[in-house]
Amino acid sequence: MTFPFHLPRDQSLSQKFDSIGTGIWHTWTKPSGASLIEIIVCGAGGAGGNGFGAAAGTARGGGGGGGSGAMSRIIVPANLLPDTLYIAPGMGGAGAGGASFVSFMQSTAAAALLITASGGGLGGTGTAFAVGAAGAAGAIIGGAACLYSGLGVFVSIAGQAGVAGGAIAGAAGTAITFGNAGVPVSGGAGGGGSTSADFAGGGIVGGGFCPNISGGLAGGNRGADGFTLELPLTYSGGTGGGASNSIAGGSGGDAALGSGGGGGGAGLTTGGIGGRGGNGLVVVSVVR
Repeated sequence: MTFPFHLPRDQSLSQKFDSIGTGIWHTWTKPSGASLIEIIVCGAGGAGGNGFGAAAGTARGGGGGGGSGAMSRIIVPANLLPDTLYIAPGMGGAGAGGASFVSFMQSTAAAALLITASGGGLGGTGTAFAVGAAGAAGAIIGGAACLYSGLGVFVSIAGQAGVAGGAIAGAAGTAITFGNAGVPVSGGAGGGGSTSADFAGGGIVGGGFCPNISGGLAGGNRGADGFTLELPLTYSGGTGGGASNSIAGGSGGDAALGSGGGGGGAGLTTGGIGGRGGNGLVVVSVVR
């Protein structure tokens, strides 16, 4: 199969940047002899929502999976770029995913940006009345958000939304399919719901180079962390935590880069915590 984001054969001409903290910038220096620069930017993924905890035999919804970040790409003649670019991949973690930026200065203002990509949304928390909602997909970015994107061939693709948690009447968390949003990252799966029985968390249905990944087993087991493959770039969300009627719900799995965390499972008294969203990333590749 073909993959839409090609890196140079000489990997010394490609650099990947991960987040090192909110407001902290990497610097990239243009090498001599560069002809074209390709930059791929992915926003951070959102965390999964928490499962609901209450007494045995009561309605408890599973947490929703977090949404993945959006992806943007630009191919631009090297002679149109300054010698130094400033790069700030978005932060993931316990909330909504942060946007990622490539700028001509240490600023996220549109007037300074070459390219950006938005982060994914936080999955919803389960309650006694409703399942945790799916975290929103990172939104497509228009040219007005990055003034200098017109220097090259620019495209922005929405991320993948997470999925809902398991039903309050008791059900496995919703599974999510990798790859059907056209980006090599994914939202997180949903946590299991419960009334008087145990249910599994939702899993990842594999696609492309991502394998199938099971959710947390019924009975309060933790979901699996996201899958990572560097070439071709493939990063999945976390799977959902299992629900329990007798112990605390299982936590959702943490996401790989750019992807959404799994939702937490419902539990006795304490629901499972949603998995962490993956940090954003930026890949800069040089053609000589």
